[in-house]
Amino acid sequence: MARRILITRLAGLGDVASILIPAVRLVREREPDAAIDVLTYAAGIELMSLCEEVGDVLGITQEQWPRDLIPATQSFLDIAQVIAPRGYDRIICLDTWFMPCFLAQVLIDIGLNVEGNHLDRPVSDFFAALHAGKLPADYFGTAFMASSYPRMRDWLRPWWLTPQPHANYPEYYLIHCCGLGDSIDARLPIEPDAAFQEAAAGRPIVAASFRGTTAIKHYKQADDLTSLLRQAGYHVWTRFDGSLPMRTTLARLAATDLLVTVATSTQWLAKLVGCPSLMLPGAMHPAILGAEHTMGRTEDCQYCCQRGCPAGRDYACMDVPAQDVMASIRRILAG
Repeated sequence: MARRILITRLAGLGDVASILIPAVRLVREREPDAAIDVLTYAAGIELMSLCEEVGDVLGITQEQWPRDLIPATQSFLDIAQVIAPRGYDRIICLDTWFMPCFLAQVLIDIGLNVEGNHLDRPVSDFFAALHAGKLPADYFGTAFMASSYPRMRDWLRPWWLTPQPHANYPEYYLIHCCGLGDSIDARLPIEPDAAFQEAAAGRPIVAASFRGTTAIKHYKQADDLTSLLRQAGYHVWTRFDGSLPMRTTLARLAATDLLVTVATSTQWLAKLVGCPSLMLPGAMHPAILGAEHTMGRTEDCQYCCQRGCPAGRDYACMDVPAQDVMASIRRILAG
């Protein structure tokens, strides 16, 4: 009987595209006869259903992941009771967030074979320390995580500031930190949308994704740049709000000549179908993102890799002149 493997990644859509899909391929290379299932979250469920190497896609909904800790732990205890009877020979937790690591620890405590990331203590000890107020002050930051991967702690350091053999976020994480293989493959066999190409009537197609989940990922001159693109005759589309089916989004990206994007999941979706990106990195260091093209540094304090603006400059690094971005787009599309 073929071995049964479950791989978990419950982070956002970009992480599912950049980490979970190539992880499935890396595991498949080493265990070609195994039946591989995945556990993922929200929009990642739809994306993973397009990955042919995956058997079952197990999903956690937003309702199953409450914001408050105690209801969330109870929900994840229930999820563990669904996973345990499925008889997996190997469970691989690739998450670095608390709740997925909590789930991995529950499965370890049940007696299942779990590798990767998990809590630093049995679940019963965690609850005892929580109720006694004895958890370290930084416990829910990074202190909670233990791992069977000896290089996982490197992930918690600013690895992008030193030269690395693996150039970007998924490569560094999967190859260096997890040791799952030597190279990654994150392509999906999605054909370009022929009707979408026909509607472009021979014009170059530019996709624009100018807004992420936080203010540090909002491009301030989005409207100006969109107007410049349309005035220049490009076919521009912008629907990355989840309103399109995932297959449609990927098929349109496969037909797109260039994606102009902030540091959000859209870049990783584009990589799945071979669409090149021009990145507006803002606070993120280009070495993390690994885009094919990147707008240059505009502020001395840029690349802080913080979720807010620690310099108090109203996210000046996201105020890249639209004319400058337009000039880069012209150069890229001119070949």
